[in-house]
Amino acid sequence: MACVRILQGTPTWLTVIAADSGTGDPRTGITFNQLDVAFKKATDVSFSLKTLTGPPTDFRENGNGVYEVLFDASDLAVVGSFLYVVNSNGALPSPAIRQFIGQAYVESSTSYTPGTIALSTNVITGNLIDLHGDALVGESVSARVVAMPTIQGTSPNIGGIGVDIVSAQTDASGFFALELVQGALVDIVIPVVNYRRTLTVPSNSSDTLFLIP
Repeated sequence: MACVRILQGTPTWLTVIAADSGTGDPRTGITFNQLDVAFKKATDVSFSLKTLTGPPTDFRENGNGVYEVLFDASDLAVVGSFLYVVNSNGALPSPAIRQFIGQAYVESSTSYTPGTIALSTNVITGNLIDLHGDALVGESVSARVVAMPTIQGTSPNIGGIGVDIVSAQTDASGFFALELVQGALVDIVIPVVNYRRTLTVPSNSSDTLFLIP
């Protein structure tokens, strides 16, 4: 069972997988009032029933049998193990779903230290000019991130980066600079000169865009 680490007293969406009790196939279209959700904090001796009010407040479906339930600050007020159990109730048309058991660990809000990620970046630069050699000023240059390399960080936050587009505008001399993660696959677009290219950001501290092989 995977254990998610979450911050004490912070409302958090936790995953529920709904599978047919017989075939194991994903169950879609389940509504909040067709499920019974119970949870147990580290200091509890028994489970407490959680009352759901429905989407978008505290229940949502993500597709392919994957749902999420929002546990509020009071649910997650105690440091330590947090268990939650989800079952279908009599309102769900037959067949039932398999019992889902989820586990999280609530981190202390006073001792929690955010994880850090060290990134190597490459500042990609260039100049834009027109047919007369004059600078193209205030023009947009953008890089859409298609794929990121594996990012390693310190516990408890080991993951990736939520950046989709990096953009810049040319200055008075037509100069632009984009700081991109080394190894990322990016789609660079410069509309004013009808330029588009997909490339992997080189492992250098800086490069000139139009000289990258």
